[in-house]
Amino acid sequence: MRYFEDFRTGDVHELGTVTVTAEEVLDFGRRFDPQPFHTDPALAAESPFGGLIASGWHTASMFMRRYVDGLLAYSACTGSPGVDEVRYLRPVRPGDVLTARVEILGSRPSPFNPGTGVVQPRCTLADRDGTVVFSMILHSIFRRRPTDRAAHPAAAQDPVVRAPSAA
Repeated sequence: MRYFEDFRTGDVHELGTVTVTAEEVLDFGRRFDPQPFHTDPALAAESPFGGLIASGWHTASMFMRRYVDGLLAYSACTGSPGVDEVRYLRPVRPGDVLTARVEILGSRPSPFNPGTGVVQPRCTLADRDGTVVFSMILHSIFRRRPTDRAAHPAAAQDPVVRAPSAA
């Protein structure tokens, strides 16, 4: 289990690869971003892209799946308050094999909840040549490592509250 304290500035986490398929590009495009270059191979061929491309939102979703499977599923992540600097740096096409990774840019304890902290990773997908095709800066909230008292439920549930002695 990874907690807030386990993420240090400069850490890099390789999250594996995703292969882009025409079927997924068409399905996502038809359901969520029905522009012709995402939904119709013939019209996409006539577009400025010269062929079918994945929606940027599809690309972000492919990254997110790798982030969950490669890191968040084994962590104390409790969500995210947002994303900065989403960039689609080159069209993503069927057949592309993309490698996901995160680099930790920084972290800070939550000013609102002392039991959590916010980790700021730069998230990327890169093609086979190492060219980054997608990036974003994410803000992920992680629980802090439990203290000894919290790690021992019996001690944490002690119902006896002792008042200070008046003597």
